Amino acid sequence: MNSSQTHWTRAAMQRTTLVLAAGLALAATPATAGTVVYDSFDTPGYSLASYGAKWVNPYGLGEMALGDTRDFSGGSFAIKAPVFQTGYDFSVYDHLKYIATSSQAFAVPTGGSLTFSSTISATAHNTQATGRVISGSYIQSGLPYSATALEGQQAGAVMNMIDFSTGQLFDWFISGSTAFTLIERLPSSVTNPALLPGDPGYVGIDKMYTQIIKQIDIGPGPHTASISYSDAGSVSYFLDGALVSQVDNVGIPLDQQGANWSGVYPSYGPGEALGGKIHNLTIGHGLFSLLDAFPFQHSDRPDLAVSIPVSERLFGQGMDASFDNFTVTSVPEPGSWAMLVAGLMGVGVALRGRRTVPA
Repeated sequence: MNSSQTHWTRAAMQRTTLVLAAGLALAATPATAGTVVYDSFDTPGYSLASYGAKWVNPYGLGEMALGDTRDFSGGSFAIKAPVFQTGYDFSVYDHLKYIATSSQAFAVPTGGSLTFSSTISATAHNTQATGRVISGSYIQSGLPYSATALEGQQAGAVMNMIDFSTGQLFDWFISGSTAFTLIERLPSSVTNPALLPGDPGYVGIDKMYTQIIKQIDIGPGPHTASISYSDAGSVSYFLDGALVSQVDNVGIPLDQQGANWSGVYPSYGPGEALGGKIHNLTIGHGLFSLLDAFPFQHSDRPDLAVSIPVSERLFGQGMDASFDNFTVTSVPEPGSWAMLVAGLMGVGVALRGRRTVPA
């Protein structure tokens, strides 16, 4: 081998080493695409202890404290509350008939997306698909209040995507013959009462919102519900593989954006764009109602606070539900995949070049 051939071979080897190192470094980053099954409830001997290892009840057991019906014998998580018995005329706490959240939080890939999916079956009891009028009174003025609650607001089986840091949530509500998508940002008075106005992370009336995006008719389940959040600040909702709702500019209320939505509920502030600010998301599931008047007795607007008596909150409605196959899909930034592919192509070119060195 002459000196020019030796020099070319060393240079090719150096290029190969550099490209391999770049490719391997990219491949080793945590933002890799793939789907993992978080819980399928079907491992042999799955029990409440198994469930407790993956799920927590941050707000207590709700309806299950009065009679625990949680069951795993069918290879899924089944829960029955055919007649709701818990009701609270305070803040958002009436909404939670039962909620469990994953003990693990999942990182949102920088520039990529994170998707939660699950299989949900729901049987609603004593709900009105065309809506039910809920009545109460304004606490400050004493004037009467009434609004029509959708079927899913009366009783729903719910999958949540939750960011506890910002208070941002994305929800699927599955009921008897309808389902709806919901987006909301909870106030600091609920998520972190220690935060005070003036703190950069404080969420008050100007940033909080709870809005039903779209209601659809559904047939008998089970249904596959999915929510996909993009680090750029958008969220998409799918049911049985079909796109139902998409929201851009997460953190900005829909009415402030001029986007299409159901009209439930109007916001009272401009919100805050959260693109690039949501770093970790947690899975939630449970049984909910949503009968209150926004902004849910928040102290910033006492003139809007509404009292709804328990007799209006509990009217014999309830929900039986099953949840199965909670999966998490992570998709990294498209550019990282392009760099990896380019790197691996470079490796191939370099190796082919070494095989064609002149004699």
